[in-house]
Amino acid sequence: MNGHGTYSGVNAANAVQCTQDRLQRVLLVDDHGENLAVLDAILSDCGAHLLQARSGNEALETLYREEIALVLLDVNMPDMDGFEVLRAMRANRRTRDIPTLFLTAYARDEQEIVDGYRHGAVDFILKPISSAVLRGKVQQFLELARYKRERERVNDLLAAQKRYYESMLNAADEGVLGLSPDGRVHFANPTALRLLAAAPDQLLGANFLEIGQPPSANGADWQNTVFYRYWKSRRALRLTDTLLRRMDGETLPVALSCAPLPGAESGSVIVFQDISQQKKMEEQLRQQAVTDSLTGLLNRHGLKQALAGCVQRSARSGRHLALFFIDLDHFKDINDTQGHDVGDLVLKSVAGRLKAALRAKDVIARLGGDEFTVIIDDLEDVEHAALVARKLLNTLSAPFEMRNHSLSTGACIGIALFPDNCNDTDSLMLAADLAMYRAKSLGRNTFEFFTPELNARAQASMLLEQGIRQGFDNHEFSLDYQPQFDTAGQHIVGIEALLRWRRHNGQVRPDVFIPLMEQTGLINQVGEWVLEAAVKQRRAWQLSGQLPDHCPVAVNLSPRQFNNPQLAPTVARILERHALPPALL
Repeated sequence: MNGHGTYSGVNAANAVQCTQDRLQRVLLVDDHGENLAVLDAILSDCGAHLLQARSGNEALETLYREEIALVLLDVNMPDMDGFEVLRAMRANRRTRDIPTLFLTAYARDEQEIVDGYRHGAVDFILKPISSAVLRGKVQQFLELARYKRERERVNDLLAAQKRYYESMLNAADEGVLGLSPDGRVHFANPTALRLLAAAPDQLLGANFLEIGQPPSANGADWQNTVFYRYWKSRRALRLTDTLLRRMDGETLPVALSCAPLPGAESGSVIVFQDISQQKKMEEQLRQQAVTDSLTGLLNRHGLKQALAGCVQRSARSGRHLALFFIDLDHFKDINDTQGHDVGDLVLKSVAGRLKAALRAKDVIARLGGDEFTVIIDDLEDVEHAALVARKLLNTLSAPFEMRNHSLSTGACIGIALFPDNCNDTDSLMLAADLAMYRAKSLGRNTFEFFTPELNARAQASMLLEQGIRQGFDNHEFSLDYQPQFDTAGQHIVGIEALLRWRRHNGQVRPDVFIPLMEQTGLINQVGEWVLEAAVKQRRAWQLSGQLPDHCPVAVNLSPRQFNNPQLAPTVARILERHALPPALL
């Protein structure tokens, strides 16, 4: 420490040891110490760490213990000569590749030179030893040893990288295939083998066309496939939904990408992912979107899709199509007296009876509540629709046995025909709906066909609905306020907001437009506007003092508005927005 000899001597010794550890080791083997001294002197500046052994056994012990780059081995030694040492070295996996130079006398050891080469010596140094020759050969072998070590290091690094990338490919959840330029599989990771249900000998060497027929392929020629065209143009191909053929004959839906490998003559790599679960989920979601969850029948959305297809087929075939709208009788009474659980059981039973009564190809749907629809296509004549309607009425009129109760219901059916009554799906549904309401007005357990009279009413309803929408947008609706008086004292005790529709050609009666609003669902939008306008006006009268604080405004609501779960939040929001006390509404 601080220049004192003890520590600096230790540090110097450590530095020498570290330097020696980094140097290549050369083993000098000779039973004469003076020969070892000569060799040590000649090679002291060759850049190697020199080790010495005085016998064959000592040499082998050193070789088995140390990493030796080169051995200089005397041939003639007592107990174990150089040939025996070399044979022992070649028999040991650790030492068999260490280069060995024999030291021998030229005059009498010519045969020994031949024997040495036969036993595996790489060269000879002839005695008397030339310093220049010895140093030159030792440095050459040390340089070769350095090259060998560097090559081994690079090979080890490449092998580690190969193992790393192979482990990634093997662990990947996607299938990976390597293709030659002619479309043959020369690599497949374990996931690819599993997804394709293939053994390595089945897949490796196979033409990719045996696995999947590429899109837009003309014939079975690889050069005609889209994969080859993309590879030829050095572009990557991505297919989000395609099929591969498994070795067990099944098909596998996959998302697939194919990219060219570097090099003009190299092939391509295909990475594919199993999307069968995704496809299954999509199909389930699609089914849920068009299926009624209670009965398993089509819902309104599914009915519209099916009806559009049936109309197209009927238009091509020239045959009739009948659309039935079915409304159950007395179902509300069942729900009210027996509860919704029993009501749901009845609805399921109705679905089952309709399936049993109709053909397998007939379409059945539940629109909601107790309303069902049936599509009968391929009709030979109109009378056949009437026969089906009577059959359905008889089927639905039989009592339902539910939880020890015999429940009776019936149905009213409205029937619209294509192309007789309407030429599009929306008009056909409206016509069947109008016919069904006509049947309900005539009594229970009956059916009605759509008629020109109903058509005229339907047209009028459609025009009126359009007028309501346009009138609402054009601010043709307003509120009249009718006062309510205390008859004893003739004091005003309340006011009632009344909706009025005033058009340029006169006023439309509420009993004309309000039922249509309820039927079309416009009542929710208009009803919210009525609430907003009445509350706003009542707040203005409160601020101006024109009405006493005990005088509320009354607003009429449709029963359909009470079915809207947003009614209460809407009322609360409007009251809060205009700061009107709830008691004044």
